[in-house]
Amino acid sequence: MNVRGAILTIGLALLVAFQTVLHAQNYGTRLGIQRGGEVSFEPRGPGVLFGALDPAVQRWYVPQELYYEFRWRQWEYSNYARDQYQRYINTNLEGDYFYDFFGNYINRGWLVYDWRQDQPQELGSGIFKGSQFEQFFSSVTVSGDSRGQYSYAITVGNAIRTTLTPMTFSKPNFNGVQIDFASDKYAATVLASRINDPAVGVTINPRRQSNSTSLFGGRALAQVGDFITVGGTMVNAHNANTALDMFEGNLLAGNLTSGQTSTPVTAIAIVLSDDSPEDEAGGAALFSHDIRIKSRDFETGLETVLTLDEVVREGAEWPTVFGGFPRTGFLAADGTERIILNYDFTDPAYVGPDLTTIVEVEFDYVLANDFKVEMWSNLQTGTRPVPPPPLTNQVIEEAEPVLIDIRRASGNIKDISNAQRVLFNYGLPSANMVAGFTIEGKNVWGFDFYGEWNNNLRYFQYPNAALFNANEGHEVSTESGQATIFNLSKEAYPFFTYGEAYSVDADYSTSAFVSLPGGDVFYDDPIRSVYEFVADNDDQDRRPDWARVGSQANDREVFPGWDENLDFISDFNQNDNRSVPNSIPDYEEPFLRYHVDRPEFLFGIDLNNNGWIDRFEDDDLADYPYKPDRRGYNVFFGVHLLPEARLLVGRLDERMLSDDRDNQTSYAMFTLDKDYPGFGRVRVFDMLKRVVDTIPDDRRAPLPFLDAPTPPLVADMLFFPDTWINTAWLGVDYTAIANFEIVNKLKYERYNQAQDEARDIDGRILAGSSSLLGLINKFEYKLHLGRFLLQPRLKSEYFRQDAFVLAEEDLKQWTGIASLLAQVPLLNSSVVDFGVELAQFNELVQQEEDMVEQGVAEETGDLRSAVFAVQLTNNSNYLGYKLTTQLGLRIGRTFTELVQEVEPRVFDKLTKGRTETTSFITIYAGL
Repeated sequence: MNVRGAILTIGLALLVAFQTVLHAQNYGTRLGIQRGGEVSFEPRGPGVLFGALDPAVQRWYVPQELYYEFRWRQWEYSNYARDQYQRYINTNLEGDYFYDFFGNYINRGWLVYDWRQDQPQELGSGIFKGSQFEQFFSSVTVSGDSRGQYSYAITVGNAIRTTLTPMTFSKPNFNGVQIDFASDKYAATVLASRINDPAVGVTINPRRQSNSTSLFGGRALAQVGDFITVGGTMVNAHNANTALDMFEGNLLAGNLTSGQTSTPVTAIAIVLSDDSPEDEAGGAALFSHDIRIKSRDFETGLETVLTLDEVVREGAEWPTVFGGFPRTGFLAADGTERIILNYDFTDPAYVGPDLTTIVEVEFDYVLANDFKVEMWSNLQTGTRPVPPPPLTNQVIEEAEPVLIDIRRASGNIKDISNAQRVLFNYGLPSANMVAGFTIEGKNVWGFDFYGEWNNNLRYFQYPNAALFNANEGHEVSTESGQATIFNLSKEAYPFFTYGEAYSVDADYSTSAFVSLPGGDVFYDDPIRSVYEFVADNDDQDRRPDWARVGSQANDREVFPGWDENLDFISDFNQNDNRSVPNSIPDYEEPFLRYHVDRPEFLFGIDLNNNGWIDRFEDDDLADYPYKPDRRGYNVFFGVHLLPEARLLVGRLDERMLSDDRDNQTSYAMFTLDKDYPGFGRVRVFDMLKRVVDTIPDDRRAPLPFLDAPTPPLVADMLFFPDTWINTAWLGVDYTAIANFEIVNKLKYERYNQAQDEARDIDGRILAGSSSLLGLINKFEYKLHLGRFLLQPRLKSEYFRQDAFVLAEEDLKQWTGIASLLAQVPLLNSSVVDFGVELAQFNELVQQEEDMVEQGVAEETGDLRSAVFAVQLTNNSNYLGYKLTTQLGLRIGRTFTELVQEVEPRVFDKLTKGRTETTSFITIYAGL
């Protein structure tokens, strides 16, 4: 090829390349603008096209997307005969463009989560959760970074397991933002959430509010030396209105909502009552009362304070007082009686400042004995209508207005020796805060310890519409409560010791009132208007036990300590689930009841002496380490007698702060758990206690099955006012012979009252001595005959419990069970199971002969049953799943013994039978 040809070829190639470039897609600045070695995406605004500066009258459009991507010109004829039409492509397939506060390009993608608070502005609080937050990230995102020893993470989720300290903040389902930092010696956490509506699920548009309740909190830790760690904690939840300036007023106290300030306070009532009404004596004693009313001239700013004498018309009575018993020098409210002081600002007897100018109301009372102070006003809304003033005892009983606790006396004084001046302000709750510090030591001179002190402040503000409209802060008052806990332990084998001391005020609270979207607060509706910093989660699962804001559906599957295999099902009803409900507990169900013993045979520690083992206890209280309204200590010392045996002695001494009740328990405990080669396992537990307990600790009954209604509360009847209690449990498992097992369990409890004619909480006379005896003997043998398996089983269960109350009947019964199981393999993956069970139940207290003689026509309590069952099980693989198919039949015949009138005034013992059958074919699929 000559030079001329080469030049021609190169020219043609350049021309083709130039034409290709001309027809390539132009993305403008969507892929950024390169300046030097960097690509910039910052917004620059539109520029001036010098090529378009022609003074022509004809309308001309700047080429946009259709021109650069599809070569479409608006002035040309469109014909798709040869160049076929290309459909529009969604320009948002890759999301939107996002920029930060400073104009920096963030990315092109999707808005997953956005929480913004703009103040002052109506509807200034908004939360957005896109569908990607739920679908892509399963409602939780985690961002973080680390370098060297420093790490931090930002977690946003609908259900975050979060704990600062057990006394301040602990929830299994925190919905909000958690920011964590950690280094070798320091750690910190920040929490934030709009707790009245954190937006659960997908929000198509931002969920905006003017009235909101925000939570902010955190914890910081610092290691001091090698063994000590100190920390600080603060959690604050406050109501706010975004139309107000955030920094106008008290940030910690928050603001009153528009619903709380839309109307003025027209009436206030102070209710004095007996803090321990059950004793019907020594209730609230009112010696004197005064009031100070502060008003403001909003034009001049002048504030005036007037007392009671200055705001009452001469010759009139104000406030109006209802209830109470006149005593020498004071008015008393004993038992269920109440003293109600009504301050009606619309009453003609009131001649004080106009109610729209009042900015603060303070009460000055002199009280004594066991008083409780509650307050009410026309602005304290609830699920029921607000009654008109005046408030009376009858109105309180019938209308059930919302009363807010303010103060209560310490102890249960009845001789007016605690006469005191009580000052408090009226206000609506606006915030709740808990703040404190912790100190923890590991192996400090051989000791481990942990201490925590917290102060709880409840904020109140007096509502005034003029202050709200002027964007000014309201007058703030506070009520406080403290909590202090400390525990210490040391292990110096074979010796060990543990001690704990605690004081938690009755007014210590981690509950915060939250605002509804309209600004109202339903103070008597915890499901919609109460948020808990510390949840009630006795079974320690992912759902709180009670229904509150953020967890409106309470956990009904609560059985603390009864789920040792961690399958979220009670171990006493293992075959119960949502797909196949079963309401019969395993210890009463045929074939299953051989291995499962009833809860009465369990043993353990019961330091609150309510007749229920502490670790199985379900209550309706926040899960603090120690209950509110308690102060006391517990200490024990012990020694390991053997590696498998230990002995300890200790004492618990605690009292209620708001009542004259205490729990003094001295105890000694011995435990042994040892395996003996060639024999089996031996377990021994014995605990001797001297109990003086007058503190009621109510609990909730365990859930019998998943679909059961909410279990009732079980009252602590205080059966042990001064009692010696000995609990002994012995377990012997014989496993020396292969395929042969004998299980024996013995439980014996003895109660001896140290007082003559001791009484329970209802005043009933208790038995001087009572006992509980339970004995279980079980025998099982597995006989292998080739591929066949036979299992003969025997079980005997004896249970006797004396009544604690003299007027109640004892319980005595025996159950005997004999069963035979057989298993026959078929082919490769099929098995046939056969089972026969015979059971006898005898009620040993009621004598059938006496019932016949006395003409009592009813069941005697004795019964026997026979059950036969056959079942075919097949395991197969199908479409990647493991299928288990079962079909079978169970037939049961039960014979109940009863006394009937066979002839006029002639009674005899008869047996009545009934037959129950169950047939089924069931298929299960698994992986």
